[in-house]
Amino acid sequence: MCFVFYISFFLISASEIFCRDRNNRLLLHDDASLVQAYQTLAAEVNAMKSEITTLKSTVATLQSYTGTGGHSLYVRWGRTSCPANGTHLVYSGFSAGFYYGKSGGATNHLCLPTDPQWAHYDDSVTSGSKIYGVEYQFGDTFSDQGSAFFGGEHIYEEDAPCAVCQSTRPIMMMLPGRLDCYPGWTKEYNGYLVSEADGHASASEYICLDSRPEVVMGGHANNNGRLFYLVEGVCGSLKCPPYVEGRELTCVVCTK
Repeated sequence: MCFVFYISFFLISASEIFCRDRNNRLLLHDDASLVQAYQTLAAEVNAMKSEITTLKSTVATLQSYTGTGGHSLYVRWGRTSCPANGTHLVYSGFSAGFYYGKSGGATNHLCLPTDPQWAHYDDSVTSGSKIYGVEYQFGDTFSDQGSAFFGGEHIYEEDAPCAVCQSTRPIMMMLPGRLDCYPGWTKEYNGYLVSEADGHASASEYICLDSRPEVVMGGHANNNGRLFYLVEGVCGSLKCPPYVEGRELTCVVCTK
């Protein structure tokens, strides 16, 4: 008798548990529960998408500074700022080089910063090498002092500034004889090819002077030093055409 009672009690209890579990499953699968589950899942997916976007941006930024994406540096001669095309200013300063009338010395130009720092020095001793500021020297050869080349600006015997620019694009080239870059390259700035004058004792490299040059404040005195002259073509071993005898050459700085 007791055994039958226990069996009956067990079956009744199991039936109640099964019914409760079945009801719970039904409740978990009704429309409201499905909508809530979908909304929760959608919110989690959106959060993951946002995190992925943030991570991609962080990786791109790190690549641009570690060399994986790369960056390049160039000097914008004659200006104190950089183009607004993915570049930023590292520093601005003074164009400088070796004296035009002396032989020997360095041939390259430097962009000296406006805030020099010193180590050991001795101002009383004449060192073996020197560096001078740069003047625009276009008035020696043009009746309008070269202003027609630079939008009417009279910059003859003014001192030349410079700017060191960092581009997010890793490859840079100065392209002589062009105003525009070839396809696939980004133009940083264009202008005219300049160097020291033919016949001067000091040799120099060719550089690209911006087409809208600025001047150093208070630098209008005729102190000479290093000098910028426009560069023109000479036919012969230089093929004409496409080049033209006596025509001033343009230039453009490009990155990619």
